[in-house]
Amino acid sequence: MPTYTLPRRAILMGAAALLAAPHAAFAQASDALARAVTQLFDPADGRAARARFVQAHVSEAARERWAQPRFIETLEAMTAASGGLDFISVHAEPASLRILARTRRQGVARTLIVNMDRDNTDKVFSLFTIPIPTAYDRPGPSNPASLADLARAIDTRFRFAVERDEFSGAVHIAAPNGAVVYENAFGFADRERAIANTPETRFHLGSSDKSFTALMIARLVAEGRLNYATRVADVLPDYPNAEFSRACTVQDLLTHASGLGGLFERPQYDARRRIARMADLFPVFAAEPPAFAPGGRARYSNEGFIVLGAIIEAVARRDWYDLLSEQIYAPAGMTRSAHFTLEQTADDIAIGYRYLNEDHLGLNGRHSNADVLGWRGNSCGGGYSTVRDMTRYLQSLRAGRLLALPALAPMIVQAEPGLRNYGMGFVVNAHGPRRVVGHSGGGPHSGIEGDHGIVWETGWSFSILGNYDAPAATHIARDIASWLAAM
Repeated sequence: MPTYTLPRRAILMGAAALLAAPHAAFAQASDALARAVTQLFDPADGRAARARFVQAHVSEAARERWAQPRFIETLEAMTAASGGLDFISVHAEPASLRILARTRRQGVARTLIVNMDRDNTDKVFSLFTIPIPTAYDRPGPSNPASLADLARAIDTRFRFAVERDEFSGAVHIAAPNGAVVYENAFGFADRERAIANTPETRFHLGSSDKSFTALMIARLVAEGRLNYATRVADVLPDYPNAEFSRACTVQDLLTHASGLGGLFERPQYDARRRIARMADLFPVFAAEPPAFAPGGRARYSNEGFIVLGAIIEAVARRDWYDLLSEQIYAPAGMTRSAHFTLEQTADDIAIGYRYLNEDHLGLNGRHSNADVLGWRGNSCGGGYSTVRDMTRYLQSLRAGRLLALPALAPMIVQAEPGLRNYGMGFVVNAHGPRRVVGHSGGGPHSGIEGDHGIVWETGWSFSILGNYDAPAATHIARDIASWLAAM
């Protein structure tokens, strides 16, 4: 039951815009723009009104890049499904809006995310319409709290999501000494057979595996067999794009600054194809030119971590899966973690439940994600683990049992260029003077979600794994990470 094949996000128009600096005029106009966006779903307006919105509010860059007829067609389908949307409220952030609206037919609240164009911050660049979890507005611990109070706050947070059918999965939270502060499970691993999720249920990790691949690279660097400035061509002389391989470094790949793409979206990608080596996936993407010159900027890339996996196998002359078991699973005590093939099933492996691609607002119920799973995960993601194993992993990481801490240090600081709050294969979120280090995984319409982190300065750790669509686990994790960082 390996990696899924869908894009990581559901989008009506465009891709994630690069956020610009706060813009006063944008902030003042946010309410009016939010109401105009909600009006797009009014059944009475019709196609002409939607076309006028595109001309008045959508940036030239977005109009050039994204097909207007498809955008309008999708809006019309969503309007028909929902009966229209009524505006509730809007939250403005730098260069983006989070609009809360209620569907007229079902009476349920849904969130729309609008990103403004980075070069023209008065104009819309993208409109996201994935089912976003209900905003949590209850206060949590902002100062060191008793363990009992912390556990109660965490339990309340999870039950808030579970009561709204926004989370199904498991959670494990441990104190710096390893003591379990909170552990629980919700929902079903298999709804048809009424098999409940437990803390020992194995969930799909999505992209959380990327930190494993990064550690394996760092180990080769520490051994002197590789360095971060090593070029792809130095290790993979037969890489299909010679110009790219001479320009792209290991560090570019680790920081998502290579210019490579997402893999699953490629027309040539066959999710069910069996592979023996990571380089077996090169024909899907490697001959194509990168989206930008390596090292210039950053864009999330699964393909970059496929190349890293191939580099590991070429330098170590070993299978990536075998090295993962030896270098990470065994020393961390991750006895219930593995990369299963599609043929390998068991009662303790959670079935993912997803909203179908065309169900942008999540109105028609969830379906098994069996149709979007590939043959086996790989070095960009797709393993299976439990919340207990993942906290063991984080604790072993911080204790230096997987890699000497001086060798780990450059991987867990903000990379430049790099993704926001990202180092080299690790998510790094600042909470005041403290950092929460880890990685998340999953995506909209995938039936896969998870988030894992450890407060680096103190050792508080958490793992959340679920079998619904992201981003519910990430939203819960954001709250819990802030509370643990305050302890």
